Amino acid sequence: MKRIFAAALAVFLCLSILTACGGNSGGSGSTGDGSSSGSNGGSNGETSSGPVELVFWHNRGGSAGETLDKIVADFNENAGAAAGIHITAVYQNDTVSTLKTLVQAKDTANYPDMIQIFAGDVEYMSTVDAVVPLDDLMDGDSEFDAEVLSSLLNTYTYNGTLYSMPFHASTMGFFWNKTLFAEAGLDPETPPATIAEMAQMAEKLLKKDASGKITQYAITLGMGNFYFNHWISGQGKYSFIGNNEGGHAGRMTEVTFDKDGTMKKLLTEWKKVLDTGAVQTAESGNQARDEFSSGLSAMVCSSNSALGQFTTMSKEMGFDFGVAPLPKVDAGDTGGVCPGGSSIYILGKGDDAKIQAAWSFIKFWLEPEQQYAYCSVTGTIPVNAKTFDYAPMQEYAAANPGFEMFYDALCNSNPKVQEHLAPTQQEFTTIFQEVCGKFAAGEVDVDGAVSEMASRCNAALDEYNEANPIV
Repeated sequence: MKRIFAAALAVFLCLSILTACGGNSGGSGSTGDGSSSGSNGGSNGETSSGPVELVFWHNRGGSAGETLDKIVADFNENAGAAAGIHITAVYQNDTVSTLKTLVQAKDTANYPDMIQIFAGDVEYMSTVDAVVPLDDLMDGDSEFDAEVLSSLLNTYTYNGTLYSMPFHASTMGFFWNKTLFAEAGLDPETPPATIAEMAQMAEKLLKKDASGKITQYAITLGMGNFYFNHWISGQGKYSFIGNNEGGHAGRMTEVTFDKDGTMKKLLTEWKKVLDTGAVQTAESGNQARDEFSSGLSAMVCSSNSALGQFTTMSKEMGFDFGVAPLPKVDAGDTGGVCPGGSSIYILGKGDDAKIQAAWSFIKFWLEPEQQYAYCSVTGTIPVNAKTFDYAPMQEYAAANPGFEMFYDALCNSNPKVQEHLAPTQQEFTTIFQEVCGKFAAGEVDVDGAVSEMASRCNAALDEYNEANPIV
């Protein structure tokens, strides 16, 4: 399959390169916006007997980065070599911040040709002139046959334009300690389907010693932005934290969770769990995962990336656990959960051959073989549905019970359910954390919490939009 793909790709790209060179015989290195291209390596519109050179910035460290490097090396040695393409993968701890520095300096020459960016930055990336929208590339490519999940395509679509292709995916699910459930007299095979059911179970899962000190919590969860993305967006058929579809159909200018009742509904249900006294609300970093792994908490809401840790720790600690969809705010909710992860953007610098070469690598990345190679190491969700037709992927899923649950959760979720794109993400995170902390401590009631969050979030949005007028 790869050989056929490579041969066809080679013919296509050779024609593209000849066309590009014929249209820019002067070799001036113009990027199309008046600046000169240079230090990233590549043709810059010049005739060259060498391969089309691309630079790819990514933020994958550890085993994920090593796996990515192997996949890039495979491309360079096989499909890329046949097509006349060579990619240099470069690790950047914070890709978007590094790019912003270049954008502010108008240093187009040092832009990478491809860049991996997290989901929440799609609005910003839509303002970068060099970003090449992918709609036309997809529509004009009769060989593009990846079945990318519609929820993921929506994640990277802003105001009707698809700006990037999913690189990896994740979402949230529910884990419970079956052993502790059985000890508490609960059915170990039946997890809570709603937050209210979680509260009923929490009462039985709380343990204290003779002195009254808590030795086992029902759950470790500090309510905030991460959870709101799912529990606000998933209410009803779908809901939004703010206007303009939570910032996906245009910049968010005000929150709506106070007007449509979604935040009040969520906090009202969550208070039932808090009132059991079985919640450890101080959550930071991987604390919730670690508490669950050690047996200090019997339940946890976490992403698919936790599956590997829990599988290892359950064997070491001697407990069984289950994986289920995230409990709903209301039993009648059908929205589901929202996707997370990151995507690959193409940055065009006046060289059509490079754009086509970058698109070729993206298609290669989406193939089931590469999706399996990456997901089987990182535990992330394949973005191409055809990956589950690939025998090694089927074997991996069978050996990792619960893995497919996360994939199915995304497939069964409404594509409109998405993380919000407030341009004031950091401020929102801080506001939600502070107010929810006071709410958990009983310092503010439901209505007071909703009102404070809405007023502070709207103030942050007003300040941002005044300083950065919508053009």
